[in-house]
Amino acid sequence: MMHAGTAAAATAGATGAGGMWLFSYNKENFGYDAGMRFGRFMTARGFANSQVEQYREDIEGITAMTVTKMDAWQSVTTLFLAVGAALSCAGRIGMHGAAPPNWYCALFSGSIFMSVMFNGISLWLSMHASLRAQCAQTSLLTRKVRLPIPSMDQLDQARVFGSAFEKQDYRDIFRVPFMRHAQDAPAAVSPEAGKGKAGKKGKKKGAEADSSDGFGSTARDTVPSWIRDEVVVDKGNGFIGDDDQPVHEELELPDHFKMLMKAQEEWRNYDIYARISMLYGVISFLYAVTYYAVGYAIVELRGFWVMWTLPMVFITAQALVLRLDILRTGQHRLPNAELLGHAAPFFAVAACCLEYRYYYSRAQVAVTFALALLAVFGHFVMALRMLDLAWPDASVTEDMPEEPGRQWWPASWKVPSAFSRNLWFITPPKQLQEGQSCLVHEMQDLAAQGGGVASKGTRAKSPKSKKATPESAAEAANDSTEMFGSIGDMGMKRGNDLPWRIVRVAILSAAFQWFFIMVTIGVEIVLGTETLLKPPGEAPWIRDTKARSWTPNTVHTSRSGELPEGYRLFSASRANYVGDSGNSPVHRRLSQTILNRTMQPSPVDDLVKAVPALRELLEQLAELKPGGVEPAAANDDAPTGFMAPEMKVEEIQWPPLFEPQHLARQPGAGRIAALTRRGFGALAPAAGGAAEPFALDGLAG
Repeated sequence: MMHAGTAAAATAGATGAGGMWLFSYNKENFGYDAGMRFGRFMTARGFANSQVEQYREDIEGITAMTVTKMDAWQSVTTLFLAVGAALSCAGRIGMHGAAPPNWYCALFSGSIFMSVMFNGISLWLSMHASLRAQCAQTSLLTRKVRLPIPSMDQLDQARVFGSAFEKQDYRDIFRVPFMRHAQDAPAAVSPEAGKGKAGKKGKKKGAEADSSDGFGSTARDTVPSWIRDEVVVDKGNGFIGDDDQPVHEELELPDHFKMLMKAQEEWRNYDIYARISMLYGVISFLYAVTYYAVGYAIVELRGFWVMWTLPMVFITAQALVLRLDILRTGQHRLPNAELLGHAAPFFAVAACCLEYRYYYSRAQVAVTFALALLAVFGHFVMALRMLDLAWPDASVTEDMPEEPGRQWWPASWKVPSAFSRNLWFITPPKQLQEGQSCLVHEMQDLAAQGGGVASKGTRAKSPKSKKATPESAAEAANDSTEMFGSIGDMGMKRGNDLPWRIVRVAILSAAFQWFFIMVTIGVEIVLGTETLLKPPGEAPWIRDTKARSWTPNTVHTSRSGELPEGYRLFSASRANYVGDSGNSPVHRRLSQTILNRTMQPSPVDDLVKAVPALRELLEQLAELKPGGVEPAAANDDAPTGFMAPEMKVEEIQWPPLFEPQHLARQPGAGRIAALTRRGFGALAPAAGGAAEPFALDGLAG
């Protein structure tokens, strides 16, 4: 009996010692795991914060592309608007000379104001795109894409008290080393987990995933109860998950990319059509500069050959710019129609050659109007080609390949295929690349499936977890899933195609303008030399009121049979002039030296009657010099014609403002007498020199 009691005591002592050792061993493991639990929680949140910070940089980078482009577009279009304003005002053709024909003014004015229209639309669309992109970026960064910083409650849950070991499962408190744990390892959350492959099947899945044959030391098919609680509390928000909860697909696009792509639909068309409008504004500006240079060369300089060379420079630049920006691909209704638009200025130059031709003919006028119509028709076709190029392409059904360093957008975005290479627009990718992962998605999936632990609604043990119900747990899961929220509240009051509709109306307005000009040229052909607003020879921009009562009978042209009533061109020759003391206005061409003598008013008719009395003057002059004075006779033997030798010209210094009407020559003495209609004369030597003035007084008819 004594031996049996000793054996029992020894057994009890050994059992107690073994139990104490097992208790201490497992408690030490519990303390080690508790420290690792908090460190792992903080490390995981640190990685998640770093990745979300990267997501915020993604949003800033993609939106900054649009903002930077729009700033450049606004600067360029503002410069073109400034130069266009100068060309249409102070620098217009005909400013320093006679105005060009109406059809040429229409070509110049139509081009410059088309440039102003398209550049103005581009400026406005650029402003909208830039502001919308910045607004979307600020909204996403301040409301949706926020750092997943843990709350105080989550930090408290991640911290474990040492006394928590007392509440663990007894099988884990006294687990013998090398024996299996009482709990199955949580299943790895994957797209297949939502199809009922989690929970109890996790053991098999865990074994397969860890490949215990090759890595037996890291097999985790069973775990202690505190590890299971850690997964449920830290990853599953305190509730055991459900196998039927959906999870994210492998390589699924992060939520911030989805929201950014949705937000891009608000400004993408503003970005695209601001670029297209700027191109059309530059094309119209080059047209305007061409017509300005040609008009200046022919109207003011009469530079015939220069006029032909100027379009070669500007239209070549126009063709190169257009070729650089567009692709001749896709389905277009007017392929290569821009070539006729490039030829329009050359038709206008040919019409100017005939318009300013020295000789007149009816055939010349007809050909001029035909060339002018061709020039305007070329602009009309060019406007239709602009509409054809800017039309969104709905035939694209496949996404373009994603290549590093290249622009990309989905096939659902209907953009003009002609500009698909030079829009410089980029959207988020379709999916993540191989080897990339989204920690935020993993956190959301773990929260939706209770960290991979599935059961029939049994709540897991969690220290001081907040009071919650299944409804609040669902809300928490939704909040975690919708960490970045939904972009749906950013509702759009207008359709995304509003910029396209604006540009379409502008292009159709330009086409209608050229069509209307063709109609007006036809009206001018019917009217002939008549005009609706201005008489020939006056600039069309002068808004005078003195000529509103003019009729064709009061306008004198080279084809008129007689002078109109009130014609004043020769009225100065029949005017009366008085001295300084007279009340009548003195002609501006008479100087004070001429009027220093008192002259009596004498009508022109009386002066004509006094012409025979000039014979007496000639006789008196003959008495002064022998040989007499003979009237100057025309030299009939002098050679005439194109090849005749140049006649010798002597320089004589006449009195100021001297305007002789009669001339007499004294053969012997070599003197010449010149006499005006007002009785003022001068004697000058035939060999040149200063003339001696004299005046007639007291002559009567």
